[in-house]
Amino acid sequence: MSGIGQTSRGAAPRPTHPAPSRASVHVAALWIALGVAPVAWGVQTIANLSLSSHACFPRLVPLDVPMMSSLGTMLFAISVGAVLASAFATVLAVRNWRTSRDEHQQHSGAASASSPVEALAETGEGRTRFMAFAGVLASSTFLLACSIQIVTIIFITPCGAP
Repeated sequence: MSGIGQTSRGAAPRPTHPAPSRASVHVAALWIALGVAPVAWGVQTIANLSLSSHACFPRLVPLDVPMMSSLGTMLFAISVGAVLASAFATVLAVRNWRTSRDEHQQHSGAASASSPVEALAETGEGRTRFMAFAGVLASSTFLLACSIQIVTIIFITPCGAP
């Protein structure tokens, strides 16, 4: 009796799935880790720019003091939300990466029976691992960008007034 990946006499090796770590990391977790931080940064940038532009330049002449007294608080709250969403995505991406970082050809069945080039093509080496690592890079980069925007809100006065 032969098991998965084993051969009986004269039979070809039984192939397994080309991405062996696919079951250990849910596809939704990969996409969330990859996309939440850039979207959070985009929302933060658009919302903060819109609010501060309207509060400081409502008509033809720029104001020295913002039209809304709570502008700084609103900008800070939006930015904190973006940083929290980006931090969540970064933590999820690191978890995904740690789970899938050992996805290699030797764990995917018939890879050892082929040449290295054929094995790479037929096993789809590292699809889950690639998305997990891309999520780590994207989410940590946008976490940094969101954090820098908080620093500018704290140290630069609204409307450029001294």
